[in-house]
Amino acid sequence: MTTLYNCHTDGDDYRITKFDSLGNVESSYLCSLDNCECPAGHRPSCRHRHMLPRFLAKGAVNSFYFYDYDRQGWVTNEPTTARAEDWARHEAEIEPTMTFEEIEALPDGVERDYQLAISEPEPAPIEPIIRRRV
Repeated sequence: MTTLYNCHTDGDDYRITKFDSLGNVESSYLCSLDNCECPAGHRPSCRHRHMLPRFLAKGAVNSFYFYDYDRQGWVTNEPTTARAEDWARHEAEIEPTMTFEEIEALPDGVERDYQLAISEPEPAPIEPIIRRRV
């Protein structure tokens, strides 16, 4: 089960929120580099104060980044959109296709220079059965 954390500013402090694997909020605490309001905040360090410098160094505060504390790695939730030039290049790469009827209707002397996408497999040759008497 993966738990992810994100970090957002909240006044002069930072709010680190914990999410379960379904994206539901499990807990949320205000913290700074020196203190934290979590149950372990009275200790010299806690998980939130351990993660905060990582969020700051990555520039992941108020962003689409989530931190996976167990795996010590980043996950992004940044939305993307297809750009027009990418879509145009993709359309240019698509080769036009012809139906079987269109290929059959080609004038004499004009041949297709590609294989049909769907072709009938050639039947395997029938081999005679060899029987031996021992």
